[in-house]
Amino acid sequence: MNQVVNRSVTLDNRSGDVLYVWLDSQQRSVNVFDSAMLDGLESAVKHVEANPDKYRLIVFASRKPGCFFAGADVHAIAALSSTSTVLEVVQRGQRLMQRVADLPVPTLAAINGVCMGGGLEFALACRFRVATDSSSTRLGLPEIKLGLIPGWGGTQRLVRRIGLTHSLKMVLTGSAIDAATARQRGLVDEVLPLESWTDGLTSVIERILGGTLQNSTGQKNRLQALVDDTRLGRSLAIYFARRKAKKLAGHYPAAEKAINAMNLSWGPDPAEGFAAEQRAFSELIFSPTARSLLAIFLQQDRAKKITSWCISDQPSTDLNKLVVVGAGTMGASIGTLAAARGMRVLFKEVGSQAVQAGQARVSELLVELQRRERLSDEERTRIRARMEFTTEYECMDDCDLAIEAVLEIDSIKREVFRCLDQHLPDAAILTSNTSSLSVTQVASSTRAYRRPAVAGLHFFNPVAKMQLVEVVRTESTSEATVQALLAFVRKLGKTPIVTSDKPGFLVNRVLFPYLGEAVRMVSEGIPVQTIDRSMRDFGMPMGPLELLDQVGVDVAAHVAESLSEVLPDSTVPTLFLNQMAGKGWLGRKVNRGFYDYRGTAISKGKNRVNHSLSAVLNIRSNVPQESRAVFNDHLNWLQRRLVYALLNESVHCLDEAVVAQAWMVDLGMVLGTGYAPFRGGPLRTIDTLGTRTVLANMQALEKSFGERFRPADGLRRAANKAESFLSSLSDSLVKERSDEYSHTTLP
Repeated sequence: MNQVVNRSVTLDNRSGDVLYVWLDSQQRSVNVFDSAMLDGLESAVKHVEANPDKYRLIVFASRKPGCFFAGADVHAIAALSSTSTVLEVVQRGQRLMQRVADLPVPTLAAINGVCMGGGLEFALACRFRVATDSSSTRLGLPEIKLGLIPGWGGTQRLVRRIGLTHSLKMVLTGSAIDAATARQRGLVDEVLPLESWTDGLTSVIERILGGTLQNSTGQKNRLQALVDDTRLGRSLAIYFARRKAKKLAGHYPAAEKAINAMNLSWGPDPAEGFAAEQRAFSELIFSPTARSLLAIFLQQDRAKKITSWCISDQPSTDLNKLVVVGAGTMGASIGTLAAARGMRVLFKEVGSQAVQAGQARVSELLVELQRRERLSDEERTRIRARMEFTTEYECMDDCDLAIEAVLEIDSIKREVFRCLDQHLPDAAILTSNTSSLSVTQVASSTRAYRRPAVAGLHFFNPVAKMQLVEVVRTESTSEATVQALLAFVRKLGKTPIVTSDKPGFLVNRVLFPYLGEAVRMVSEGIPVQTIDRSMRDFGMPMGPLELLDQVGVDVAAHVAESLSEVLPDSTVPTLFLNQMAGKGWLGRKVNRGFYDYRGTAISKGKNRVNHSLSAVLNIRSNVPQESRAVFNDHLNWLQRRLVYALLNESVHCLDEAVVAQAWMVDLGMVLGTGYAPFRGGPLRTIDTLGTRTVLANMQALEKSFGERFRPADGLRRAANKAESFLSSLSDSLVKERSDEYSHTTLP
C-alpha cells in the first residue's frame, strides 16, 4: 500500500519487505531539496528506524522522468540571510544524510537521470547506487561554480567512495560524469540500459536481497592507486592541489576550503571533516564571490522566463522546421544544434561546392557533438537525418523560422531577406544572425506585412559552448515573434537576452570600447603580453588582444566601423585593425594576429607576439600620463583604462535602453564575453567599487585621455544620489521566481 508522507515523498511497500520511497517535488519539473522534501525524507527515515525488522531493503526512486535529484533550490540558498540560519540548514542536511547512512536496512539509490549536488550527496549516503545509461544521467557536485563547496557530506563520502584523485577533479571543477564513467570510478555499482530499467532494477534488488551484489571498487591505474591508497600519495595530491588553488584563492576562495575538507576525509575522526564542511559553507555563502556567482546563476534563470521580456506569457508559436541560409561556421553550428534538439533543418547554400563544404562542416560538428554528449552512432544518424541541403529557395514552404547567417555585408543580407520573404509561408519568422548591422535596415527589403515577424538572433562563436543568444527586437517586431524566439532559444539550451536594435546591440557595444582601448595601448607602445596579462589578473578568461585574435581582426574592424557613430574617438583603433587586416594578420584563423601562432609556438601552446606589428605599423611610445586621483579601486593603471572603458559603456547601454534593466547588462557580459564571473558583471563591479569612486576615477581618466572617458549620465546620477545599479541579491532575484522556474537548482 502507498503511504503519503507529504506532497514530496510517498512510501510504497506493496513489494512486501522492499520499501520504495518515491520522490516527487510538487509543482516542479525536477526533484529538489526544499523544506517539503527534507520533511518528507526525515519522516521516511524515522519510519524505517522505528521498524528495523519490517524491511529488507529501502529503494529511493524518483517519479520525475530524467531526474533523480537536481540538487538544492538556489533561490532558497540565496535567500539565507544569516550565518546561524545557514549553519542550521547545513547541519540539518548532514544529519539526514548520516541517518540514511546509519539505517540498519540496506538502501539503494535508483538513479534514472540527473543526480547533482545534494542529490549526489544523498545517493552517496545510501549503501548501493545504480544508474541508467541514459544521456540525461549525469552525476556531479557543482557547488564550486557558485563559489561554495558541498555541505552535506559530499567532500567526505565522495573521497571514501572513489578516492582522492577523481574526487579532487569532480569537486574543484564542478564537472559532471555519465553513468559509465561513474561505474568505472566506483561511484555507482551497476549501470542499467534505459530501455530495460524496470526489469534491470528488479534484478538488482534480487541480487541485493540475495547478498550477491557488492559495492563497486572502480578501476585505477597504478598512479591513481598510489595516490589514493597511500598516505604519501594523498599528501602529495593535496599539496599540488593547494598550490594550484592558491593562485585562484583571491578570486575563488572555495577551492582551497574544499581541498582542506577533503584532506580530512581520511582522518581518524570523521566528525572533523563534516565540521570543516559546515564551517566552510557557512563562511563562503556570504563572500563577494559567492554572492556574485549566485546572482549570475539566478539571472540566467530569470532570463528564461518569458515575462522577463514580454508583458504576457501566452503560449508561443511552436517552431518545428528551420531554414538556415549559409552553412558556414556559424550557420552550420546553429543548424546542427537545432537538429540535435529535435528540429528539422534545411540548409540553403549558393551552389554545389558550398553545399559540399557545408555538409563537411556538419559532419565534423556531429562527430564533436557525439564525443561531447556521448551519443550512440544511432543517435548521431538520427540527428543527421533531420538535416538536408538545397541551393533553391522554392522548397521552403513548410519552414516556420529562417536564420540568415551569410557574410556581414548589408547588401547581401538584404537580398537574402528579400528572397526569404518571397518564398517562406506568411506566418514564418525571419531572423538575422548579424553581430553589428541594423536588423531594421535588413528588414527593409521585406514586405511591410512581414516586418512584425522579423528580428535578430545573434549567436556567439563557438555556438556549442557559448550560452548567450541576443534576441534583437526592432520597433516593428511583435510580441508574439519575441515570445516564439525566446522559446526557440530555450529549446536550444541557451540563455536569451532581448535587446533593442541599436548599433552593436548589448555585448559588442559594451565590449568594443574595452577592445579599442587595448588596441590604442598597443599603438602607444605598451607590450601586447603586458596588456593581456593585466586583464587575466583582473579575472578575464583571456586578454583583450587574445580575444581579438579569436574573434578575427577583420571581423573586429568591421564591427568597430559600424559602431563609430556611437563610440567617440574610435578612429585610432579602427585604423589600426584595418591596417592589420590589410596585412593579412586576421588572428587565429590564419595563425597570425596580435600573436604569432605559427611553428613550434602553437604546438607548445605558447603565444609569441607578432613582432612585425612594431615595424610595420609605426607604433609610437608616447603613453599619456594618468591624472592622479584617489583611485581606491585596487586596479593598476592598465586595468583601470581597460575596465573603466567597459564599465562606462555598460551604463551608456542602460541609459539608452539597449536593455531594460541593470541585471540584463551583467548577465549578457558574463555569458557573452566571460567577464570575470566572480565580480558579477560590470554594473555589479561599479556597485562594489562605489558609484562615487568610479565617477571620480572616470573624471580623472577623461582629463588624461579625452572624451571617450566622459562619464555616462547614469553614472553621474547614481553617484550624486549615492545609489547602486542593482539592489540586494535576495530583493532583486528571489522575489522574482515563478512556479515555472522555482525549480532552479545547482548548475
